[in-house]
Amino acid sequence: MSVNRTAADLSPTAPVEVPRGLAGVVVAETEVGDVRGLEGFYHYRQYSAVELARSRGFEDVWHLLVHGELPDARRGAAFAAETAAMRSL
Repeated sequence: MSVNRTAADLSPTAPVEVPRGLAGVVVAETEVGDVRGLEGFYHYRQYSAVELARSRGFEDVWHLLVHGELPDARRGAAFAAETAAMRSL
């Protein structure tokens, strides 16, 4: 069962009924990824997360998540250089 509730409907003490194991419960709508565990399906955008992990670097996947497309070599290098400064602790 799907329940749409607004912030005004929510009460910290009001129980929310969900099926055991959360089967069929949608917690968010997103275009970034999808998980269908029973099918062994997990992806970012339209790409298999497993294949991305095997064939692309961290910055390429980061670019995909932020910009919606995998970069070519030139754009990938530019994005890696741009984001390098963000990794400083």
